[in-house]
Amino acid sequence: MIDVDKNIVNVERALKWLRSMLVVPDGSMGIYERYRIDLEKINYWVRPDCTLETARLFHAYGAYREDQTYLDLAKNMTDYVVSLQRDDGWFEGSFPFYKYIPPTLDEEDIGSPESSVFAFPNDNGKIAERLLWMHTETDDERYADAARRVLDYLMRVQAPDGTFSLIDHVEMPMLKGVDFVAWPMIALWYGSLILGEAKYHEAGYKAIAWLSKQLTSDWRVRTSYETAETEAWRPPSSELAVAVKAYAIAARFSQDRAIWNGFGNIVNKLMSWQDESGAIRNGDEDAREASQQNDPDMTDMVYTDGYALLALQEAYRANGNTNYRDHAEKLAEFLGGVQCWGESDKWDGSWRGSYHLKDKRWHGRANQDNELDEGGMYSAYTGWSTAPIAYGMLRAITLRQPAKMKPVRIG
Repeated sequence: MIDVDKNIVNVERALKWLRSMLVVPDGSMGIYERYRIDLEKINYWVRPDCTLETARLFHAYGAYREDQTYLDLAKNMTDYVVSLQRDDGWFEGSFPFYKYIPPTLDEEDIGSPESSVFAFPNDNGKIAERLLWMHTETDDERYADAARRVLDYLMRVQAPDGTFSLIDHVEMPMLKGVDFVAWPMIALWYGSLILGEAKYHEAGYKAIAWLSKQLTSDWRVRTSYETAETEAWRPPSSELAVAVKAYAIAARFSQDRAIWNGFGNIVNKLMSWQDESGAIRNGDEDAREASQQNDPDMTDMVYTDGYALLALQEAYRANGNTNYRDHAEKLAEFLGGVQCWGESDKWDGSWRGSYHLKDKRWHGRANQDNELDEGGMYSAYTGWSTAPIAYGMLRAITLRQPAKMKPVRIG
């Protein structure tokens, strides 16, 4: 049984830190991506996906507490993201990877000059899903219109095999990975339901057909490192978690026996990687070659645990199996117990990126083949970690006490 009081304490600690990471206090310029603990500085990337993940949490909390401040923050952040939607050529409808907003001109971007304009399919899938969520919660048609435009973009860059690219009609082997396909698929299926567009459902089916081919004989999914020699720092648990969410959503909206069979098997696989502490281990011994971030004694807070929490909750919503909800609550309990608090005002309330389950301490790096060091113990992320974890903890209360909070209609 979920401990409501403890969960709310954890959520409110997260909210405090997230508000400290806003570019401006009213949220109208989004939120910075992360704090680099080892460098003692903020990474001044303002990412649309991270901003909307945080906006979703703020809105859900504002609705729960009937707190207009958080509802206003969520609106300002969502409006800001919508203002970034592109209308140039093949990028029409998409969103850029990030905007660089340093406090002074002396700060230099850690990314290359062209990197900010990339329109990654996983990020844009997340953005579309969050816009649809905000639309259903607020009935604001602007968010529905923005979601429709990004879904149309994703359809334009979908390859015949169901994967997605960065530009029109060009297949990119580097993006033939589960993370780059599952997030757009989720958004397309929601778009078909909420916007009533059959074409999105058809595109979603193409995506899950590709996903189904990535299932291994023991029901994990092949990683992007295995299929595309990219994302070496992403643990096997990460892409398994997002695949579980994708399959859970497909199962809710489909009577396809193959989808239901895949859903049941991969959610069981994810739960088999759950440590006795409640954390999701990076993988098992059989997945050692699937990633360079593959230590089964570690758990990943950036790419895995928050999304695994939401995926298990989505699995519970798919068929009402309380075992899935119980595993989600065990994960939430673990996450609440390791939340940063009393370490530093710079990151208290967040979760660092990598935790050692045997030594019970923050440990490890995620800089394999990646000079940006995208995760590990020295990264405290707003989106990708703190916001989805805190939202999952708040949502856990909804699943136990639906009368206490407006039902969340989509993932």
